[in-house]
Amino acid sequence: MRSLSKPELTKQLLADTLKSIMRNKPLDRISVQDIVNNCGLNRKTFYYHFRDKQELICWIFDKEYASIEDLNNDNSIIDELLDHLYANKDFYVTALTSDVQNSLRDHFYAIVYDTIMQSIMKNPGSGRMSADDMKMTAVYFTNAVTSTVAQWAREGMRTSPHEYSKVLHPITNSCLKFVIDGYTKK
Repeated sequence: MRSLSKPELTKQLLADTLKSIMRNKPLDRISVQDIVNNCGLNRKTFYYHFRDKQELICWIFDKEYASIEDLNNDNSIIDELLDHLYANKDFYVTALTSDVQNSLRDHFYAIVYDTIMQSIMKNPGSGRMSADDMKMTAVYFTNAVTSTVAQWAREGMRTSPHEYSKVLHPITNSCLKFVIDGYTKK
């Protein structure tokens, strides 16, 4: 196992501290000052590493997302993400329902968009779609998936990710296939 550099250790300390505070206080009521006071650092150190607490939240997500194993197995990336969000739901329910600028939901949108666009491009019928049509289709389905996941978070992720995915996956895939097939009939 490799050792972490000092900047990585500092970022991890800030991340662990934020997660700890979030157990007892809503994210929107946590300030950067709260974070640094609880971990013994100063604001300058925080701002050296992150623009704001939302960037810290996105860093946490990216670090955890990078460590998700088996992304190339039979499950989709979305399934793996749902499993990960659910396993860490105390943190992600709060992070995904925050409405501040640069939120995790915006960051999550970009990842889902890339996944949907890859699905479109893998479909043989997509060859008849213009680049603009592919983008519009990806935007549409990305909004559907991210809004659905955000709603799941707002409801406290009461449904297991497997039950949720069992409905979300077929709807998304069937509708996406239907849209792309429409272009092959033109």
